[in-house]
Amino acid sequence: MNSVIKIGFSLTWEKPVLIHEGGLCTRAISGPREALRYLKKDFDQRTGQLYWDAVFSCVTALRYRSAPSVARQYFLFACDNARIDAD
Repeated sequence: MNSVIKIGFSLTWEKPVLIHEGGLCTRAISGPREALRYLKKDFDQRTGQLYWDAVFSCVTALRYRSAPSVARQYFLFACDNARIDAD
């Protein structure tokens, strides 16, 4: 088995997702790798279809199987569902 799985650790979005708390921008998520890390470590609501869709879309983007922009959109859906102020 000499297959290598390519991972796009350096993939970024054209526009980062900004996370706001208390009216202030507290974090900028610039791509699927950072979004996946945020979903797994800092996201309060780790259940539900939108959460898992966001995780899956970030993983597929990192594996070059879907566009990073799709992962960004699913990440925003999950944030909205969890009532996280993100744009």
